[in-house]
Amino acid sequence: MTNYIVYLIYKFFEFFFKITPNFLLKHLLVLISKIVYLFNKKHRKIVDINLDLAFDKNLSKKQKDDISYGSYKSLMFNMSEFIENQYLSKDKILHKANIQNEEVILDAIKNKRKIIFMTAHYGGWEIALPFIALKYGKLAVVNRKMNNPYMQNMYAKARDNNNIVMLEKSMAAKGMIKAFQKDQFIAVAIDQHIKSGVEIDFFGKKVMATDSTSRMALKFDAIIIPIFAVMNDFRDYTIKIGKGIDIINHEFKTEDKIKELTQLQNSLVEEQIKLKPEQWFWLHKRFKHKHNELYKVK
Repeated sequence: MTNYIVYLIYKFFEFFFKITPNFLLKHLLVLISKIVYLFNKKHRKIVDINLDLAFDKNLSKKQKDDISYGSYKSLMFNMSEFIENQYLSKDKILHKANIQNEEVILDAIKNKRKIIFMTAHYGGWEIALPFIALKYGKLAVVNRKMNNPYMQNMYAKARDNNNIVMLEKSMAAKGMIKAFQKDQFIAVAIDQHIKSGVEIDFFGKKVMATDSTSRMALKFDAIIIPIFAVMNDFRDYTIKIGKGIDIINHEFKTEDKIKELTQLQNSLVEEQIKLKPEQWFWLHKRFKHKHNELYKVK
């Protein structure tokens, strides 16, 4: 019963967002962001802990507050994007963003390479993957299955409308192999805490990171292409395509290729976050691996 009530609440907000005039929606989302930011003390505490760890307590309270609020606003804008992208046409979705360094993708497609898009919960993450999938081809995305079956069915249908296939996180390896066999692209957001994987450095701290993209790239001689959707404004994004990490030509510096590749990808995420830290999703416990005790402090 609770799952269904949550689903009905979501459908109410979906309807409300749909009927709200465009010129009012941005202001409404900003207002909601401010309210949630002010009252959600639990996650604001997590943000402060993350920022202190990432920047070695070198940020002022105002800097941390600005980044924290920006992260909440980014989350609200992404929720709006997710809802809206379910019913918008392909052209209208693609019109929301411009793309930089598109030739990296086009060259990989031209050379019939297996492609793994590496990304993060940064900027407009709810536009990044639909944009890539609708513009270049079917995209298999690794994601954790929701506990609420009503929300999961809705989520899967929404992704399908945007030319995205959802891969259950617990069986991601098999799903990614099948995706490559069907000549689909793969996409993984690599920036969240994971219990298993490899230990790497992130903002100078030891964290656990998924190594799935590294393993798949090595197994299939795939090219890893970093993508980040920088949020310029509401419904205005720049899809940044980074230089591809080509397994065939990459010069490894260590014998542990998986760890080296995983570190390289996370370093790229870190570099992007530092450019506009307010656009990253600071609300999750990214440094839990070695600093879990900090998150338990009330």
